Amino acid sequence: MSALRDEIRAILRDEIAALRSEITPQRMPEQVHIRTSADLDRFARDLVMRAQSDSGFAAAVASGAQCFELSGAISAPAVTYPQRPVASQSAAPRDKAEEFTKRLVTERDIEGLEQSVKMLRVPKNCRLTPLANDEARRRGIRIERLAT
Repeated sequence: MSALRDEIRAILRDEIAALRSEITPQRMPEQVHIRTSADLDRFARDLVMRAQSDSGFAAAVASGAQCFELSGAISAPAVTYPQRPVASQSAAPRDKAEEFTKRLVTERDIEGLEQSVKMLRVPKNCRLTPLANDEARRRGIRIERLAT
């Protein structure tokens, strides 16, 4: 019985050690005093030196675990730059929409749509067969009912 307890304790010890190694302590934001360009330059040089001497610090900054907060006002007015569009957003093709005037939409109607169609507009009194609904859901096509 004591051998079983010893084995359980050894397993628990290993598991607890593994859990403790996964837990990273939350770092408080570091207060930074920047009022002039010289202060900013000094801070940047200090970051580089700390990163070179402490790889843990470099990893914490890179992962976002180490944050920085400004303490005090900046004497120069804040400059904001317009956001540049992300290439993937501007290059993404728009999803197509299709409109049916039929009173009954079947699975074959949905299958006949192009793959780029992601919205189907149908009249308010239009009925979709259960298979048509299933096919539309499978292809990610949203059904929109028109008021007319």
